[in-house]
Amino acid sequence: MDAVAMILVQTEADLTRFWRLVRAGLDVPSPQVSFVLIDAHGAPSPQVTTIDGLPPRPVTQVVEQLSEVIEESYRRLTPGGTVGLLWSRPGRGPIRAGESAWMRRVGESLRRRRVIAWPAHVANDAYLRVVGADDLAA
Repeated sequence: MDAVAMILVQTEADLTRFWRLVRAGLDVPSPQVSFVLIDAHGAPSPQVTTIDGLPPRPVTQVVEQLSEVIEESYRRLTPGGTVGLLWSRPGRGPIRAGESAWMRRVGESLRRRRVIAWPAHVANDAYLRVVGADDLAA
């Protein structure tokens, strides 16, 4: 993870590069979301938190619990910073409706909580990319 420690996240491209390096070491047996706290200078935390075994479609209680964990970490550890999110799953193929729903719901919950988050990323065995506005509308 030495290369990861050297990345400053100041653009979406930086965050994509960060997630590519992190993802290279992740085992993805089931749908999961990872998040990283990024300080006000763009330095990612050395700790990436991953929660796996998530249902294919978002469940309100789980979305709110996840958002609460992210918010608490954000307020305590990176005031003035940002959060990066990555939705990962095994397999290939385009982004699924449930995945975009997860990212949309978590993003909305974080905005209500006034947590500043970068646009989410999504990854599978074929690609890793930013979740675009068109994906979130699906």
